[in-house]
Amino acid sequence: MKTTLQAFTLILLMNSVFGLQANETNALPLLQEHNKIYVLATEYLKQKTDQKIVEASWELKKFSAQLRLPQCRQPLLLKDRNPNTFAGRMTLSVSCAQPTWRVFVPVVVTGKLPVIISTKGIPKQAVIKEEHITKVFLSYKRVPKGHLVNINTAIGMRAIRAIPPNKVLRIKDLQPSYWVMKKQQVTIITRIGGIEVKALGVALKNGVEQEHIPVKNLSSQKTIKGIVIAPNTVLIP
Repeated sequence: MKTTLQAFTLILLMNSVFGLQANETNALPLLQEHNKIYVLATEYLKQKTDQKIVEASWELKKFSAQLRLPQCRQPLLLKDRNPNTFAGRMTLSVSCAQPTWRVFVPVVVTGKLPVIISTKGIPKQAVIKEEHITKVFLSYKRVPKGHLVNINTAIGMRAIRAIPPNKVLRIKDLQPSYWVMKKQQVTIITRIGGIEVKALGVALKNGVEQEHIPVKNLSSQKTIKGIVIAPNTVLIP
């Protein structure tokens, strides 16, 4: 009888121990897979660099294996902290609404960027023509900030300073083309009520769109100030 009681007690003890272990196992929270975060970031980078970077590649900084995030019960949300940066270092934020957490994924994107370079020397104040420039792709590390990417943006602009051959054109290197040239004839427009009066004049200064410049009315010989509103056209307000 004593042996049977001891055996029964041992069985109860074992059930108690193993039952506790099972409950503990079931109580452990499910963890978020790091790989799903990496996949989300990678898919976003594919879309971001498409049509922007040639031969694009990227490297994601992986999380520490000790980072334990509870499994997200809603779709993961990604936010780009550098939406206008297409190459170099940037940071992506991935967050969960339930339960609430957020992590940051540092990324380095490499590849080539489209740029506009000069094919020949361009003198200071020269108007940029199609034969002066071409579009090429350079490693992002060689591309200066503020570079031009569209040939049509550069054509018709003027060089602020002399530009040597094979130089990447930047926005700050160019100015809008003059709509009015000094000592050239212009049309002077004066509006009185609903009536528009036109007269001939001579520009006394070069002028770009919407610039105020002095002009001489050829009829009255008076010098007046007007606004450049079109090529060779000045409006007297």
